[in-house]
Amino acid sequence: MLEEVKVILEENENLTLEVKDNLLELITIFHEIFKDVDLTTLKERLKTLKIKRESMYLVKMPCKYIPHNNEIAINYGLITEADARHWLMHSLLGVITAKDNYYGFNDNQDSLLALNEGYTEILTNNLVGDVDNNFFTDEIIMTNLISKVIGEDVLYNAYFSNNAEMVVKAMAEAEVK
Repeated sequence: MLEEVKVILEENENLTLEVKDNLLELITIFHEIFKDVDLTTLKERLKTLKIKRESMYLVKMPCKYIPHNNEIAINYGLITEADARHWLMHSLLGVITAKDNYYGFNDNQDSLLALNEGYTEILTNNLVGDVDNNFFTDEIIMTNLISKVIGEDVLYNAYFSNNAEMVVKAMAEAEVK
């Protein structure tokens, strides 16, 4: 599986050799911990993935994955002062779980955006460590509370299968209990 990813990365002319190496390192970390996650979407999106420097007015975080452009937008002013490895992993989780114009268990209406970002950040922290200036503290707290109510397995399965409805259904069922 990782050999396929490496070949695809090598063929992507939009990325520098250094970026390809960094992405492969992070993908390897991810795959070692989450062996059961299908990397089909990742492999498809890596073929055309771009990394682009973007205005600080458009990207409020050090970097952000934008699914409809299949690009990681970098806020250069923030990324130079941040843990780039952490933020690249956060963005990479978006690439891994992308579907149409969203990723994870978010949907086209952004109805679960805060929960999705909180869960993405929790995964990022588990994979490469936490950061001092975390943009998602409230979202992490909320996500942890919700996971206690509906179960961590529901969030995991919904996130990696792009199924927002699974989360909504579990919340409705928990409300009845």
